[in-house]
Amino acid sequence: MGDLNATSQIDAIIASYDAISLTIYLTLAVILVAVIALGSEFWVNLWGIILYPAMTFQRLLGEGQWVPGIVVTAISGLSSAMIFLAYISDQKLTEWFTRIDAANNPLLGPVFNNLDNVLDQVGWDKKLLDIFIYMQQNPFQAATLAVIVPLVFLVVWLLWGFGGQLASMIAGNKAGQGMTNLWSAVPYTFLIWILSTWLFMVSLYDHPFVRLLFWITILYFLFEHIILMREHGRFNLQKAVMATILTIPLVIAFGFILIVAGVAISIQAATYIH
Repeated sequence: MGDLNATSQIDAIIASYDAISLTIYLTLAVILVAVIALGSEFWVNLWGIILYPAMTFQRLLGEGQWVPGIVVTAISGLSSAMIFLAYISDQKLTEWFTRIDAANNPLLGPVFNNLDNVLDQVGWDKKLLDIFIYMQQNPFQAATLAVIVPLVFLVVWLLWGFGGQLASMIAGNKAGQGMTNLWSAVPYTFLIWILSTWLFMVSLYDHPFVRLLFWITILYFLFEHIILMREHGRFNLQKAVMATILTIPLVIAFGFILIVAGVAISIQAATYIH
C-alpha cells in the first residue's frame, strides 16, 4: 500500500504540471546533475574563460579532453532549449517567426524560403513557420526540443571542430593543435549562447538596451573565439581573426549539407520501410 500511495502521489505531482513546465523542471534537474558530475573543474574553466581566456584556452587545448566537452555542449543546448520552451507560447515569439517567414520578410524571408525549397525537393514538405505553430499547439511535441536542441548543439560542436580546424589550416596553422584539442576548448564558448538566447527572447519586447546586450554577447563570443583560434593555431591576432571569419561560413555550409543529406536519407529510409 505504501508503494501504491507513493506512486499515486508522484502521478498526481506529474499531472499537476503541463508538458512544457514538467519538461523544464526535469531538464533543470538534469543540468544540475551534469554540472555536479563535471565537478569544480567546470567552474575553474568557466571563470578562467572570463578572466584569463588565453591561459585557460592554452590549458584546455593542451589537455585535449573532448569527453567533458560533450557534457558542456549538452548543458548549453539544454539550457537554451529550456529558455526557448519558456517563451514558446509567447505572442512576441510568434510575431518574430511570422516576420522572418518568406511571405512577410523581403530580407530574411528568401533565406528561409530557399531552405524550405531545398528540403521540399528531398521530400520534406513542412515549412519552418508551420513546424513552430504545430509545436505551439501540441505541448508534448514542443517538449521534444529538450532532446532535439542538445543534439543540434552536439552536431554543431562536431562541425565546429572540422570547420575550425580547416579554417585554422587555411589561415596558416602548421604547428598548432588539432581537432581533438579544439573540441576540448570550444564548448566553453558555447556557454555564451545561453545568455544570448535569453537576451534575444527578452529583446522581442522592444527593449533597445536588452537588444544592445544581445549583440554585445555575440561580439563577446567572437572575441573569445578569436583568442581560442590564436592559441589553437599558435599564430598572430590577424590570422586568428581570419580563422574565426572562415570558421563560421564553413560550419554553416557543413551544417546545410548535413541537414539536406539527413532529410534525404530519412525520407528514403521511410519509403523503403513502408
